[in-house]
Amino acid sequence: MKIWISGSVEQVISDSKTGLADAIVTNPTVIAQWCQHGESMDTLAKKVIEATGLPLYIQLKGPNVSDYLDQFQKLKQVSKMIIPKIPSTLEGIQAAKILESQGQETLVTMVCSIGQAYACAAANVRTICPYYNRLADHGENADEFLRNIAAIYKANAVATKIMPASIRNLGDVKYALKSGSNGVIIFSELFHELFQHPVTTSSMKGFDEDWKNIV
Repeated sequence: MKIWISGSVEQVISDSKTGLADAIVTNPTVIAQWCQHGESMDTLAKKVIEATGLPLYIQLKGPNVSDYLDQFQKLKQVSKMIIPKIPSTLEGIQAAKILESQGQETLVTMVCSIGQAYACAAANVRTICPYYNRLADHGENADEFLRNIAAIYKANAVATKIMPASIRNLGDVKYALKSGSNGVIIFSELFHELFQHPVTTSSMKGFDEDWKNIV
């Protein structure tokens, strides 16, 4: 089971030092925030990878197959630890299949239908990223959607992993994992919430008092 994190440059570098994050995931909104002080995406991507030692998922713009492939070739020159994150359009999944056939891992994002999940599996995509709360905001049952994908993949021995994003709270984490996901993509603030519980806090406080009486 994996934990993939997102956040500011400072947050992901700090969180990587816990040794618990397996990858860093961005989207165009995150990258725009990274670059708000004038540094280029390439410079910041290299900085984050060098500081964390973790793979970095960067979303490609497209929209055509050739665009996706050309964009990734340029990112490969920045670092071999950059992994392409590709929208789940027809052209995006086509590009992902080509890259996967060349041995390049891909993450297909914006997966919002069984049809898209099916096409990704058929294309041997390594990992898909369903949108959890964005689907719920659209009036759909996100838990049922994840359960259906997980059941279909299991029934057909599909190796494609499920890593949902748009995860907003610990309840979302619980239901996403119960629904068969292989992990979640979460922002730094929620990453730190994983380790918090009032019983843990009160127990630690009590034990701290007991330690004072141990010679």
